[in-house]
Amino acid sequence: MLVDINLLPEKEKERSTLLIAALAILGAAVLVWVVLFMLSTILAKETATLEQQLIVLQQSQEEIRSELQQTESGDEKKMLASTVDWAEDYQFDTVPLLHELINVLPERGFFQTFDFTGPNLATVVVQFDTKTDSAYYYTRLKSSQSISEIHLDSVKVNNETTEETNPSTDVLPRYLATYSILFTDQRIAVEGTAGVDEAESSDEGDDTGD
Repeated sequence: MLVDINLLPEKEKERSTLLIAALAILGAAVLVWVVLFMLSTILAKETATLEQQLIVLQQSQEEIRSELQQTESGDEKKMLASTVDWAEDYQFDTVPLLHELINVLPERGFFQTFDFTGPNLATVVVQFDTKTDSAYYYTRLKSSQSISEIHLDSVKVNNETTEETNPSTDVLPRYLATYSILFTDQRIAVEGTAGVDEAESSDEGDDTGD
């Protein structure tokens, strides 16, 4: 006995299943591509925005840096100019002092060196014929109104003059006296007076306000 079996419907079902699976895979791939494309577009836009912000920030930094340099340069010039003006106004007039130091010298007294070691402090080396002359000069300078303080640091024999002298000749030795002289600085007094005047003016202003 023969049995007739029809397999055509089975094949159609398999084809439809494969087609649906293929369409599903294709749809998923398209969806993934669309998502990735959108993400890449958004990322590119954000990157461009950040780069633009970075450029603007760098430009701002350059402008600020140039402004600071100009400001510092201007401040340095002003400070230098004010320093020069202060130095010119604050010069210590040494000519009258030198005249006074020379006028009170003994007849055989000679300056060897004169060095300022401070704003109103000088070290002076003077040559004398005798030690008595060095003491006499010290006394004269101590009584001067232009000198606030003086010290006789040392009195030594001038070895150069004794070596140059012929040993056969009878010549008295010369003495070198070293003095530290603190001059009366009128600039300090003027500044102190200005400070007092400013304080008095401020006090008067406070009293008036009260």
